[in-house]
Amino acid sequence: MLLELNIKNFAIIEDLRIEFENGLNVITGETGSGKSIIIDALSIVLGQRASKDTIRTGRDYAFIEAVFSDEHNIVSDILERNNMERSEIIVISKEIKLNRPSITKVNGYTVTSRMLSKITSKLIDIFAQNENISLMNTQNQKKLIDFFCDDAHKKMLNDLSRLIEEISILEREYDENLNSEINKDRELDLLKFQIKEIEDANLIEEEDKKIEREYDKISNISQISNLIKENIEILKSDYNNVNIEDLLDKIVNNSINILKYDEKLKELVDELEDIRYRIKDSIHFFESYLNNVDYSEENLRYLEDRLNTINDIKKKYGNNIEDVYNYLDEISKRVDFLEHFEIKIAQEKEKIDKLKLQSLEMAKIISKNRKEAALFLEDNIEKELRELNIKNAKFRIDFTEKEISKDGFDNIEFMISTNVGEDYKSFSKTASGGEMSRIMLGFKSIIAQKDNIETLIFDEIDTGISGETAQIVGAKIKKLSKEIQIIAISHLPQIVSLGNAHFLIKKEEKENTTTSNIVKLNKEDRILELARLIGGADITETAMKVAEEMLEQ
Repeated sequence: MLLELNIKNFAIIEDLRIEFENGLNVITGETGSGKSIIIDALSIVLGQRASKDTIRTGRDYAFIEAVFSDEHNIVSDILERNNMERSEIIVISKEIKLNRPSITKVNGYTVTSRMLSKITSKLIDIFAQNENISLMNTQNQKKLIDFFCDDAHKKMLNDLSRLIEEISILEREYDENLNSEINKDRELDLLKFQIKEIEDANLIEEEDKKIEREYDKISNISQISNLIKENIEILKSDYNNVNIEDLLDKIVNNSINILKYDEKLKELVDELEDIRYRIKDSIHFFESYLNNVDYSEENLRYLEDRLNTINDIKKKYGNNIEDVYNYLDEISKRVDFLEHFEIKIAQEKEKIDKLKLQSLEMAKIISKNRKEAALFLEDNIEKELRELNIKNAKFRIDFTEKEISKDGFDNIEFMISTNVGEDYKSFSKTASGGEMSRIMLGFKSIIAQKDNIETLIFDEIDTGISGETAQIVGAKIKKLSKEIQIIAISHLPQIVSLGNAHFLIKKEEKENTTTSNIVKLNKEDRILELARLIGGADITETAMKVAEEMLEQ
């Protein structure tokens, strides 16, 4: 259930807070007052892409926060599975900044758009006016059918999608291989030459790096030797009239003598003696290194030639030796394929045919599931439409077959007849705006009950209806609000009068700025707003009386 919505610096809203109630919450306001902005803000915090243009003029950020209660613990389970703390209160916030990326958080944790979608889809569903159009799209109709199927069906759909993709890749490879038969002998000769060239090089893993290091050392042996000689001279001789060994001997001996009188120096003496031994070891190491320098022009030429061979192979077949051997493995398999072309091509065809048969069986199961879901929908939608004053409505879901693809072989189209004696026609050709609004209300009612959604938002679902039909739609929404929370933006008094809570959006202009605010109406104010909806700007006593009667019902 949506408990609270907080909006700051969004469009013409400066700072707005709404506390919603159980049951039916209605929102009214004059055209342009900001009703749609409320829905836009809520849609953004729930995952819709946010534009920097929505930030209020003169501000550098916008902030939207929606607070929900998780009565069925569905979202808490999702949070726990994703290493977030469980909570009965779910706080979703979005900060839109001018010069930085937007940040979305759930209970203080930054989340991805995918994670946000998982969470919000279990909390709330928004019916906007453009959804009427989306329901006319046959692909969306198919998705709706799939929604009413179980989890095993949805998993099979994913498996089929992956399988069709695999078949597509295999078919491309099969066609390429068939076409390559013409140049098979030429390709074989080239690949065998490449295999021989790589194998003759006899490359060893990391060999190139070792040789490069050795080559660098030998090619710079003269400089290395001179530096080592200088190190020995510094350590052994009177370098700049100073002999390090003698100096250390003197320091150590002096310290040992001091140690007779003060043991505090013992640790320091030990360290100095260690330094003296280390220097002697260093001298020994440098002398040994110098005596064992192995340099020859022949060795240098060998390293140079070997490095050239390795680099030539790498230039042709890979960035490094590992890549070269991966390429060798790849072309060896290709040679094996070409040498056994007829057998391999037949095996490829057999595999493709087997996978196609498997995909067909999966598509049959998917189609069967959809037809069962369609029967459920046909029955329930007709009941909903009769309740919504489309008394003679008949609803049917037509199935035709197409070439199998990632979503199966079903073409699906919703068909409806709204009057006695009329043939079934597709949604896009027959349903009026008012009828489509009621059809969507019927669908939303069924979806909400199936998916345990706790909040439904209707953005002017009353478009195209009036009179008795408006009363019936209002009664349906009121009935639904006893099971789940409903937030309805409406201009029809027949619906507005049924609200458990009534909020009014007002646009105010002052000091060269425009601001949209919201207030919760008491009974007297509700009567006044209802009278405005009934009679327009000039509110009469008759309109006031009718409004009061509507609230009393």
